[in-house]
Amino acid sequence: MTPPTSSITKPKRQELDAFIRGRIIGQWEKDTTYGEISKALDIPKSTVGNVVKAFRDKGVSKPLTRLGREPKVTKRTQSVMVRSFRSEPFVSIAAQHQRLVDVGISICMTTFLLLYSEHILLSTLLKRKYRP
Repeated sequence: MTPPTSSITKPKRQELDAFIRGRIIGQWEKDTTYGEISKALDIPKSTVGNVVKAFRDKGVSKPLTRLGREPKVTKRTQSVMVRSFRSEPFVSIAAQHQRLVDVGISICMTTFLLLYSEHILLSTLLKRKYRP
């Protein structure tokens, strides 16, 4: 006996667009209760409360942008590594890693090896000529 799929599956969460947020805030400013706003827009009461709270506290109707994960290695560090690889290609990997650490760039050996292998792979691919 399999249960019906439509009654069990929940819809995915979606962020409210600016128009709906504006309607929530507009109705709240007209002294409409959270329950009335919730019924009129078919949105949970907790969501209405969260939108109004964010508007009251931060003064913005749309959510602030998220920063995301910081990159392990910045573009500047990558360019320093590439210059180091190109200037002295026959120096050991451990010595090149230690040189970066001595300069003040903190990078773990695993990340360093990954970037080093990507650089070597890309440089060899760029040197090859394309032959169909």
